[in-house]
Amino acid sequence: MKRIIRCALAAMFAITAALAARSSAHATAEQWYSFNISCSNDNAANVATGAAQLFVRVTEGPGANQATFRFINTGPNASSIADVYFDDGSLLGLASITDSGAGVDFSQFASPPNLPAGHDCTPDFDVTAGFLADSNPPVEPNGVNHPTEWLDITFNLQGGQAFDDVVAELSTGALRIGIHVQGFANGGSESFINDPATAVNLSSLGATAARGQVTLAWRTGSEISNAGFNVYRATSVSGARVKVNDLLIAAQGSEASGSSYSIADRPGYGSFYYWLEGVDYSGQSSLHGPIWVNVRAAVQRPQYRPTLPGLGR
Repeated sequence: MKRIIRCALAAMFAITAALAARSSAHATAEQWYSFNISCSNDNAANVATGAAQLFVRVTEGPGANQATFRFINTGPNASSIADVYFDDGSLLGLASITDSGAGVDFSQFASPPNLPAGHDCTPDFDVTAGFLADSNPPVEPNGVNHPTEWLDITFNLQGGQAFDDVVAELSTGALRIGIHVQGFANGGSESFINDPATAVNLSSLGATAARGQVTLAWRTGSEISNAGFNVYRATSVSGARVKVNDLLIAAQGSEASGSSYSIADRPGYGSFYYWLEGVDYSGQSSLHGPIWVNVRAAVQRPQYRPTLPGLGR
């Protein structure tokens, strides 16, 4: 009987240890774009803020023949994405608008009905009918202001079009995305369009954990003017980020083909968030993530200590 109990305990500890070694992993095909092209250029500091911390992440889905555009403000400088506009492309119709955050509230259509200073862009930015949304009054508080907030706009694609066609049109400028940003510290506003030249086509991004070590791995489909990558870690989505790598992880991909990368980190035990930063040769950067990982301590099997004769139990 004791042998059966010991075997059962051993099996239980083996299963528990295996479960403890597992962690949450996330992988997705996505493309990120920065907004470092300003149509208005009213204030140099505001333009720099927009270029450094405003991004759109483009992903396939969630449904068949759909594409989703997530608008993100990584902070920390004061700014609010208040209006979003789309100019042409393979999109058929706006399917849904989803926002996250206590102070985020968007709906279809916008005022003004075209990107402010859009005719100062080259070429002119002319919004496609119905392809626009803005934050509801009060405008600035209900815009995208912080890293914990985001706005998703999902489109149905035209018949015969695929997600790759959307990415191709974003890269050539056949499809452009405009944002009107308010709430800067000086009270000004700026209009931006996405920059197709700073994109890293991220094919996959995932993280696994075992025995206290986290391995972050990613694959790029293509890299345009990419100098390399940095990896950041934090204990919460809005927490202070710590850079994991000492030196820039040098780019290995090209415009024609991407490459595979990985880095190991030992953050200790607990829940952690990781971000991947792509840095181009002009110093502009784009942030991917976060990815959540739970690192658990391995369960140790108790040592069996036989009772020595004469000592009792």
